[in-house]
Amino acid sequence: MSPDVLFQQNEALREQLAERDVDVAERDAQIVTLEEELAILAKKHAVTVKERDRIAQMLEKLRALRAFRPTIEPGQGLLEFVDEPKDEPQPEHVDEAPDGETKDDSIRGRHKPKKPARKLDTSNLPVEHVHHELPETERICPITGKLLVPIDEKLEEEVVHQRAELRLVVHHRVVYGLSKEDAKERQAPTIAAPSPPKPLDGSPVGATLLAWILVQKYLHHLPLYRQEQIFARQGLRLPRQTMCDWVLASASVLAPIQEALRRQILSNPVVQLDDTPVKCQRGKGQGNFEARLWTLVSPDVDGVLYDFTERRSAECILDVLQDFEEGTLVGDGYVGYDAVANVRAKIVNAGCWAHALRKFREALDEAPIEALRAMTTIGELFKIERRADDEKLSIYDRRTLRQSESVPALDALAELLAGWRERYSEAGKMGTACKYVENQAPSLRVFVDDGRVPIHNNACEVSIRPVAVGRKNWLFAGSVRGGHAAATIYTLVESCKKAGVDPYQYLADALLRVATHPPTKVDDLLPSNWGAARSGEPA
Repeated sequence: MSPDVLFQQNEALREQLAERDVDVAERDAQIVTLEEELAILAKKHAVTVKERDRIAQMLEKLRALRAFRPTIEPGQGLLEFVDEPKDEPQPEHVDEAPDGETKDDSIRGRHKPKKPARKLDTSNLPVEHVHHELPETERICPITGKLLVPIDEKLEEEVVHQRAELRLVVHHRVVYGLSKEDAKERQAPTIAAPSPPKPLDGSPVGATLLAWILVQKYLHHLPLYRQEQIFARQGLRLPRQTMCDWVLASASVLAPIQEALRRQILSNPVVQLDDTPVKCQRGKGQGNFEARLWTLVSPDVDGVLYDFTERRSAECILDVLQDFEEGTLVGDGYVGYDAVANVRAKIVNAGCWAHALRKFREALDEAPIEALRAMTTIGELFKIERRADDEKLSIYDRRTLRQSESVPALDALAELLAGWRERYSEAGKMGTACKYVENQAPSLRVFVDDGRVPIHNNACEVSIRPVAVGRKNWLFAGSVRGGHAAATIYTLVESCKKAGVDPYQYLADALLRVATHPPTKVDDLLPSNWGAARSGEPA
């Protein structure tokens, strides 16, 4: 065999080896991609059993391909010419790169679309125009010596920040009385210009400063001792105890608005309720105890109510619900809700499918296939609700949709759980999840018969998050009175957020108006109604 032919065979073997390495690398990348895809889908609960089986089959095929890797001994297939002729002519294509490229060609990488640049949005900021001009002495043309006149302008934008400003405002109230001459002859009472309204009687704090302290503590979770340090750097010595007294007094002033929102929520046929623990101080020399902060919402009310109790019990729930005697109460599996329903027979307990979903998510490590299958079935319920929301169905049409599609999904899940009941111990996470759904089955099915009832209690859980964040900063309530004050202010701050109202502007106004507002019209001061009145929309 001629050296020319041997050389060509050698190059062909080299190309085959290179192609094999590329194929193996691509297969490994596909396996990794599919494994990541399977993990992501499992976490998002969007994968069906059929999809899971399909991906598993593909993984097995790729693993088989990965296992088949022909090995080549060193030197095998690579021909070396010991006595290769020096002047042997080389084929024309020896130095040619694959696909017609030459050694001098630059290889372009795969095009990756760039993410759109994040643009600064200043559309909601107030605009201030500042004009900059040159004095006449600097507007002389160096060529003609004539005075230059404005012919255009250049615009440059600058976002500036102005530090919060503290001022001492001294109100001079003129006192009127008789003149000195007339006062010699007779005595008459004096009159004075009225005092401007104040949020707290006998206190020098203005409504804007008080609103700022409340927003910093209950919206931005800034404890009073940190605010004390900030005010000191701004030139104001303001002890935290003074601020604490102001907070308690503010809550007392704002309490009528909280009660108005409570009446509005509890007057609806569907009420959602949840709670979170809060550490509370008993007093000097006594240890802290675990109190509860409750949150109440209703699908038909644009607000959220917080309430404080010293413990967690059915009696506390009855105190929070007050006059709510008839309707549907949406909550988790706490036994206290069942006790409430026993006391008030016209209250129906509805379960939360988000809690059930969470139970199976926690069981993924113990029983991945079964837990994922249960999560997928529960996910179908959420998809049905999203479709009803997108189509903006009425409560009657939503009930019809649930009867036709949600009920079969519930029956399928019940059948699955019946088959798993004997396989898993109640001590394990999978057994706990199955038992939870079976025990809560009557309440978890309430939503299919009433289009007004949500299938989960996420609205309450979202409302609890700010308390959980704040709890990491202020750690505990200073007293029972402080717990009730926190509930009042959280009610207004979080209701402002839900209604799209600036909490600072709202509190600065409400603190001045609530004391003189007619009690029969206190609903006008609810954040949603206050915001609607400010925007000119009907309340």
